[in-house]
Amino acid sequence: MAASGYGDRIELIVDINEFWNRVGIIGDYYELQWLGFNLEPFPSVFRPEHIPEMLTFCRENPEYHVVTSITPGRLLNKYVPGRKVYKLAKGDQNPNLLLNPLVNPLRALVDEEVICAALAILGDVKAGNE
Repeated sequence: MAASGYGDRIELIVDINEFWNRVGIIGDYYELQWLGFNLEPFPSVFRPEHIPEMLTFCRENPEYHVVTSITPGRLLNKYVPGRKVYKLAKGDQNPNLLLNPLVNPLRALVDEEVICAALAILGDVKAGNE
């Protein structure tokens, strides 16, 4: 599910898979290594010390761009200086795309389904012990 905006307005995406596929985040350690990045100990996570190398790479290869983690769980499809976690992407470069799964209107239903499933498993375990 996505909401679209005009001009410089944010386009909010609440589905993680939709955002990752649309933006083309590269999460494969071997692909990043093949591109020349060594991201030990956190594969696919660019930390602030990697930013100069990453920005140079993106300037030389304009089909790639930077995605910034602005808060835990929220990703913005552009470079924002001063953050702690970045990702490399090769897809839609719209800088107004924002991932925020915490505002998903269906999130409460998903949480309820997970809790109900966990309670059912716990109930089965308890019944088996009696």
